[in-house]
Amino acid sequence: MALFSWITSVDSDALLDALAEPLQQLGLVIDPHVSSASQVLAADRPNCGLPLAQRVTVLASWNCSRSREAQLEVRSSEPQLRAGTRCQHIAEQLQRANPGQAQIGSNS
Repeated sequence: MALFSWITSVDSDALLDALAEPLQQLGLVIDPHVSSASQVLAADRPNCGLPLAQRVTVLASWNCSRSREAQLEVRSSEPQLRAGTRCQHIAEQLQRANPGQAQIGSNS
């Protein structure tokens, strides 16, 4: 399983507001049944045409809501040590969308 995890600063009191646009631009759909102002779950559409192993899930939750620090995790079933996975691509795109992050666990 490929996993990218990092802590980032967010410019909003609501994670859903801060992440909705970047996630949608990456083609991910936010799950409204699980997501809220303090937690966001997004994934590829079930009928996206990608192999199951390449489908990505993103989870964001507050690390410290007072200081607006959130932890983001990007996961897929792709091999952990393979470079250039879709999981890696999505994680890099999200990191570029918010350059003020401190990465804490690439491919861990």
